[in-house]
Amino acid sequence: MQSKYNGYSYILDIYVPNEIPPAEGFPLIIVLDGTRYSKLMYETMAMQLRNRKKTLVDPAIIVGIGHDDKDIPKQRFYDFTAPAFHYHFPVRRGKVMQELPAGGAVQFLDFILQQIVPMLQEKYAVDDQKISLYGHSLGGLFVLWSYLIYPDSFYKYVALSPSIWWNNHELFRTIRQVENPIEAPIFIGVGGKEGDMVDDAQKFVAMASEKWINFEFYIAESENHASVIPTTMSRVLRFLKSDD
Repeated sequence: MQSKYNGYSYILDIYVPNEIPPAEGFPLIIVLDGTRYSKLMYETMAMQLRNRKKTLVDPAIIVGIGHDDKDIPKQRFYDFTAPAFHYHFPVRRGKVMQELPAGGAVQFLDFILQQIVPMLQEKYAVDDQKISLYGHSLGGLFVLWSYLIYPDSFYKYVALSPSIWWNNHELFRTIRQVENPIEAPIFIGVGGKEGDMVDDAQKFVAMASEKWINFEFYIAESENHASVIPTTMSRVLRFLKSDD
C-alpha cells in the first residue's frame, strides 16, 4: 500500500480471526516490522484461542506494516525516528553508526491513522475504540514517541526493547515536556541480557510513572534482543486483551 504522505509502498499482512466478530467488531493490533512479527503474533493468538478461558486471549485483527528487504534499514530508520533539529549517530556495540535519513515519524503515523486504519474499517469488522500499536527496537522507539506526543491515537501501546538510546536519549527530554497524565495503557518490555537497553527502559519507566495510570513493565530474564520477542508474545496478547 503506497503512502500518500511519503510515497513509499509498504507491505501489509492482514490476519483476521476465523470466527464471527462481536457486535462492536474485532479489536485491531497494528504491528510494526510486520513482515517479521505479525505472523508470529497471529499464530500465537490462534493457538491460545483454542482455550481462551485459561489463556485470557481475545480474538483480534492483526495487521503488519513492513518494508521491502532492500529498503531495510534506510526506510525503516526514517519512518521510526521523530523529527529533530539535529541527529546524533552514536557508536553502538563498538561500531560507528551509519548516518541515515531520519525524522519521518509524523508522516508514518499519518499513514497509519489516515490511510491504513480507514481502509481496514471499511473492509473488516473493526472496533474503532480498540486499535492498538506494537513495535520492537526502533519500532518500540516509535511506539514510545507516539505515546508521549499523540497519547490519544491508540487504545493500548506496546514498546518492546525500545531504542531509547537514539539521538542522545531524546525521549528523556520529550518525557519532561509531558504535563498531563496519560491514560492509555502501555506495556514496556525488555530482555534481561540487553545491557544498556535495560537501564534505559528502567529510567524511562521511573521518569514517566507519575504520568501513567495503567502500565506494565516487564524484564524477560535471560532473553536477548531477538529472543525477547517470542518470549513475551503471550504476555503482550494478554495485555492487549479488551477491558471488560
